[in-house]
Amino acid sequence: MKQEIRTHIQQRLNDTDVDLYPFPHLLVQNFWPEDVYDKFHEYDPLIENNDLARPWLKKHNSNNPHYQIRKQIDLYKLMEYPSSEHIDFWRTIHDVLFEDNWYLDQIHQKNKTYFATLYGPMCKEKTWYNHVVQEWFVQKHDVGYFIGPHTDRLDRVFTNIWTFAKDDEHHDLGTSLYIPKDGDVSHGGRHFGFDGFTKVKQMPFAPNCLFVFFKSRFAFHAVDKINKVDQTKRYGMQIQVYEKPMREITKDVADYKTLLDD
Repeated sequence: MKQEIRTHIQQRLNDTDVDLYPFPHLLVQNFWPEDVYDKFHEYDPLIENNDLARPWLKKHNSNNPHYQIRKQIDLYKLMEYPSSEHIDFWRTIHDVLFEDNWYLDQIHQKNKTYFATLYGPMCKEKTWYNHVVQEWFVQKHDVGYFIGPHTDRLDRVFTNIWTFAKDDEHHDLGTSLYIPKDGDVSHGGRHFGFDGFTKVKQMPFAPNCLFVFFKSRFAFHAVDKINKVDQTKRYGMQIQVYEKPMREITKDVADYKTLLDD
């Protein structure tokens, strides 16, 4: 089953181009085989394993209480559970995506220039795969949730958002892409209000889609305030890829000799 799913995904990725505006991203439709997609609803962890659900960014509750409206489950925790139809489905999804760094490699192949810019010679033997962490979770949102334009943390490499909608009536619940005033950037870490930004594209909250985007100082994205939510409560899945700390060559690193300092 794993290989059949991978073959389908690979074809969908091959049929999808990287869109460069307003920053490099992919929107992949019909990402999963239809029978697999149906099981994301049949085996919804936020129903089956609701005891594992946690509010997002709890430490920021005082300034941004709406963040607590987002609930999510770390899917790696499901891998610790005993075998069942529900758990075995999620183990299959895990193996499809993570075994042999398969999914990481697929996205690497889709945007080689981006990864070559970040990781240079480490791309030849793909050793950069050893220098990233992949957070994997499902999430739901409710009325009142929003997150303003931001470019993600400085150590983010790329983001993958799967939408598990049941209908095509709520595209406005998807991720919105924004641009700042000309020449303005954000290296990351800050979330902003909507004033000063212009919305230029809407990624749809639609059945069986994947939105992938690559970290940059211009990658402003947001979720507009939810005034009416769909029956799934904006159910979806993410893989957020972060870079582990790497050693910077400074005058204090004994392996090298500094000839000119800052």
